[in-house]
Amino acid sequence: MATTSEELHTMIDQLPAQDQERILAYARELAQPYPPARSPLPPGTPPEVLLRFTVSPEVGEALAAAHEECERIDPDGWE
Repeated sequence: MATTSEELHTMIDQLPAQDQERILAYARELAQPYPPARSPLPPGTPPEVLLRFTVSPEVGEALAAAHEECERIDPDGWE
């Protein structure tokens, strides 16, 4: 029984040169390390840039209050 490598070699030898080139290109693509997962979303702002921004304590409190309000669940809101 032939190994996978031997069987591939036999089958590739039977193909036209153009198809052999396609297989070679595909094999090269498979041999590349996997790229990092790509998000369908546009890239965001890196954290180190965001850390440079500051807001007053009042604005921080207003943001925290708005965030708390968003987390509240109104059980009667879906009537």
